[in-house]
Amino acid sequence: MQNLVSSVQEERAKYGATMTDDECAALCNAVAWKHRADGWGTSRKTSGARGRLPNGTEIAHDILHHRPTNELIDVLIAAGAASQPQWVPVGPPQSSDRTWVAPIDPATWQTPVQPPVAAAPPLATAAEAAEILEAIAALRQDVERLHARVNAGWPLRIRAGFLGVLTGTVGRE
Repeated sequence: MQNLVSSVQEERAKYGATMTDDECAALCNAVAWKHRADGWGTSRKTSGARGRLPNGTEIAHDILHHRPTNELIDVLIAAGAASQPQWVPVGPPQSSDRTWVAPIDPATWQTPVQPPVAAAPPLATAAEAAEILEAIAALRQDVERLHARVNAGWPLRIRAGFLGVLTGTVGRE
């Protein structure tokens, strides 16, 4: 199995000082794509630190997976941040869900379409604002009238299950 650190370095140079998890996943995929004929791919990962390829596949954001030997190679120090190239064999996958993922041709990827941002609702006109304020004032008057009635004492009759019917007034002490 060959050491691909130079390919990792070459791909890493295409990014800025820090990388996102998805950019790290794209880097791993690009290296695996270049060396797919030798059995290189990425490693599926659905929890913990990982990245997502443009097709939605979640993979380890710092691992290349050599299918012929089932060997995992850690290729980035501080993936998702400084993301410095390295070449550290880490052995076979430690769980059955960490399967080999065939690389995807990066040239076929399209930038995901971002959903449109909903436009802010239009501001109310002066006339509409005046109507809203009048409605609030009317509601306030209704609440004040209700409050006055409660304070004056309303007759009350409640059916309370096992207690029977309770009567009294609400509001006065």
